[in-house]
Amino acid sequence: MDLRGELRWLGLQARDAWRRFKVAIVVVVIFGLLFNQFAFVHMALLASVVVVVAVLMLRRFGRGLSLADLARRRWERENARGALQAWPELMLRLGLSVRGASGRLEVPAVTTYGWRGASLVLKVALPLGMERRSLALAAPALAESLSALSVAVSVAPGGAECVVQYLDPLVIPFSTAWPKSADLRAIPMGVEASGQPWSIRLGPHTLVAGSSGSGKASMIWSLLIGLAPAIHSNLIQVHGIDLKGGMELTMGRKLLMSYATDPAEAVQLLEDVVSQMKRRAGELAGKSRQHAATTNSPHVLVVIDELAALTAYLSDRQLQQRANVAIALLCSQGRAPGFTVFACLQDPRKETLPSRGLFTQTIGLRLRDALETSMVLGEGMREKGALCHQIPSSLPGVAYVVPDNGGDPIRVRAGHANDELIAQVADAFEAPHHVDITIPTPDISEEQTSPRPRRSRRTQKTGEEQ
Repeated sequence: MDLRGELRWLGLQARDAWRRFKVAIVVVVIFGLLFNQFAFVHMALLASVVVVVAVLMLRRFGRGLSLADLARRRWERENARGALQAWPELMLRLGLSVRGASGRLEVPAVTTYGWRGASLVLKVALPLGMERRSLALAAPALAESLSALSVAVSVAPGGAECVVQYLDPLVIPFSTAWPKSADLRAIPMGVEASGQPWSIRLGPHTLVAGSSGSGKASMIWSLLIGLAPAIHSNLIQVHGIDLKGGMELTMGRKLLMSYATDPAEAVQLLEDVVSQMKRRAGELAGKSRQHAATTNSPHVLVVIDELAALTAYLSDRQLQQRANVAIALLCSQGRAPGFTVFACLQDPRKETLPSRGLFTQTIGLRLRDALETSMVLGEGMREKGALCHQIPSSLPGVAYVVPDNGGDPIRVRAGHANDELIAQVADAFEAPHHVDITIPTPDISEEQTSPRPRRSRRTQKTGEEQ
């Protein structure tokens, strides 16, 4: 038992009791001093002390809470009380009010509240005539006034939801966990800002954008390690493309069915997958509108590190065009027959990735400016709290995610996988099949043609043929 911690907790309880029941305590003490000659007064005071101690012990040990749990609950109560007390005055100071028919000023009112990790979640009813956008624009000022890290405003039934984040659980880095049973509907990726586990669903085409060193590798390896049991059982087949000389994906090569580090091989890999997709779509036509992954008909995932090396930076324009066509086909037609693309890049401009709009799930790591944040996550996401351009370089793997259902952005962090973990997972969960990429040799047949007749020349003087 932490005696020092227990005594500190008792001291805090005594201080709280004094603040809340100061008058009653003073009255009881005066009563005891005036009538201390009566035995029943002594008994009453003693009984009161016993009851108070019993209540404290019940609160301390009755629910099996640790000192850390009690400290967290106390911290939550104090912050919630402070926010609720300051809210009406804060709305007036920020100009978030409308004048009603009676002439009185009406402000957004907190209807309910609760805690989601280290974030206070406020359900806010907006007065008639006020837009949610007005509250969203005041989010930075709200955060400053409430001594919070950030405030995010999103849509909620009957008004808005304000998420006031006081602490950042994503500051502390963590390692990617050893894979367990794989669920393609919830692949473990890391942690949300609320402290809850973060997972993604395999199916939507996913685009990860981030500056150099922002943690794109953490996203790739969190995904592949989370999928490792499904890869080993042939429930999913993964094809990898790494045009940075294979420096990223080679460590986990055993998890991949096929693997390309050369532009020509990469384009051929994409076209082979497109052909496989078309064959499966033909097989499913008239039987099912949505593929269900099995070991005999696995889901197919294409992982591409630095996508722009294929779509924009190739010196061979013909190869580049073929790559863009193949990616567009996979992203536009692949979901129903069970084909998915998971790609990373640094430059999210449309010129770099013509098929950017076909990626329905986007993840924004650290980006250069607010414009890039809007490019990756979509218009209006900055107002909802997605600030990719403000993620510090000291937090690789921290990102904002927009789910494929178009919901509000979520702040997350992917786990870090070192080389040793990647190699161990690749050895333990090796893919059952590996395929080499074969580039077809063009069939060049020499045409059997008769030699051209020699053109006759005329002399300049006589004009006769020679």
